[in-house]
Amino acid sequence: MTRLSAYLRREWLSLILGAAVVVLILNCLMAPRGVEDLLVLRAHRMGLQAGVKRIRTENSDLGTRVQKSRSDDRYLQRMIRTELGFARPDELVYRFAPGGAER
Repeated sequence: MTRLSAYLRREWLSLILGAAVVVLILNCLMAPRGVEDLLVLRAHRMGLQAGVKRIRTENSDLGTRVQKSRSDDRYLQRMIRTELGFARPDELVYRFAPGGAER
């Protein structure tokens, strides 16, 4: 018993600081805004960054389409035919029922 009390008298400050460090570590790990929340936020950020990259790519593609429609007549004619269903006066347009022929 005397050894324990002598040890406690000598190391009381170290024991208190060690206990405080342990409490702070547990608080960081189990707090509502702790490590788990940090990991969730990082995953959310990665998803947002992927969405931003996808939208930037889509925006670049749309910008290319706009530039082509302003400068390339063949591209513009092809887009009018495919999206609006127009045809030249000397063309025949064949339309098939979706799903193929059913008999």
